[in-house]
Amino acid sequence: MSDSLHDRGRAIEDVFFTARDQDLIQKLKQEMAASEARDAMTTASGINDAAVLDSLIECGITPESMASVALIPLVAVAWADNKMEDNEKAAILKAANEAGVAEGSASYQAIAAWLDNRPDASLTDAWKNYMGALNESLDPAAFNQLKAIVMRRAENVAESAGGFLGLGNKVSDSERKVIDDLAS
Repeated sequence: MSDSLHDRGRAIEDVFFTARDQDLIQKLKQEMAASEARDAMTTASGINDAAVLDSLIECGITPESMASVALIPLVAVAWADNKMEDNEKAAILKAANEAGVAEGSASYQAIAAWLDNRPDASLTDAWKNYMGALNESLDPAAFNQLKAIVMRRAENVAESAGGFLGLGNKVSDSERKVIDDLAS
C-alpha cells in the first residue's frame, strides 16, 4: 500500500509541476514576444527607451506602421475641434503620401482609422514620448529640422479647414492650442 500511496503522490506532484512549468513557459514566451517587439521597434525608430517603445506598442504602433507616427500631430490638430473636416482628411492623406505611406500599408490603415475615429489621447502622449526620446538621440540640428517639418504639416492641416471663404484667421483657437502643446 505504501508503494501505491507513493505512486499517487508522485502523480500529483507531476501534475502540479507540469502545470507550473506550462505557466512559466507561457510567461517566458510573452516576455520574449515583448522583447522581440521592442527590438523591432528599436530597429524601425532608432529609440532605445523601453518605456517609450512600450507606450508606442500599447497604442498599436508596429514597425510597419512607424511612418504613421510622424502624422500623429496632424491627426491631433484635425480633431482639436472634435470633428474631422474633409479638407483636413485630404491634407493628412497628402502628407502621408509625401511621407511615402503606400495606400493599403499598415501605416495607411492606421491613419485611415484615426481619420474616421478620434484616437485616444494616449496616442498623442506616446508621440510626445517618442519625440522626447528622439530629441535625446538626434543631433540638435536634425531634431530641429524634423520638428519644423512636423509642425509645418500640422499648421497646414489646421489652415486647410479654417477661415471663412479663405479669409480671416485660418487656425482656430482649439487648433492653435494643440499646435502649441505639440511644439513644446
